[in-house]
Amino acid sequence: MKLIAITSCSTGIAHTYMAAEALEIAAKDIGWNIKVETQGSVGAKNVLTQEDIEAADAVVIAASTSVNKDRFHGKRLYEVDVNDAIKNGQQVLKDSLQAPIYGGAKQTETIKVEKESNNNFKGIYAHLMTGVSYMIPFVVAGGIMTALSFAFGGINSEGAIAEAFKTIGGTAMGLMWAALGGYVAFLYF
Repeated sequence: MKLIAITSCSTGIAHTYMAAEALEIAAKDIGWNIKVETQGSVGAKNVLTQEDIEAADAVVIAASTSVNKDRFHGKRLYEVDVNDAIKNGQQVLKDSLQAPIYGGAKQTETIKVEKESNNNFKGIYAHLMTGVSYMIPFVVAGGIMTALSFAFGGINSEGAIAEAFKTIGGTAMGLMWAALGGYVAFLYF
């Protein structure tokens, strides 16, 4: 069997790659071939080619975000949450062979309506996790700079170098709120 998959989570960090690895291990254990495209925070990696798609027996989309399915017309398309792929990789792969054939716009609209009605909370969660994902670098940088200010100037950050680290750290910590707010409002397509 030849399968292809796309993994994507709302933050595009850990679960995207954990699901990809789980599907690759599950396919290897079964004795099947799989190519997994990851759509993470750094963009798409290991992108599926048209040849990969044409040769595939089925497509697995393990995502907690929306994934463009236009290129999979005429293929068996099985959609699950990333957590399902992580926990039950072999079962997901086996179930994909029984999935309906993806047929176009009418089917896409039906699936979209069902998902919207069942998962209103999922959209809010995705927005919050996107904001948190982009906020983390500011928190880390601010924390490191503040720690360096203590290392160079003691608990009161005395001295020019310590004061500079303290100022930079405080600024980074202040910017984390702007990053959180901006990316919570950011709509990912």
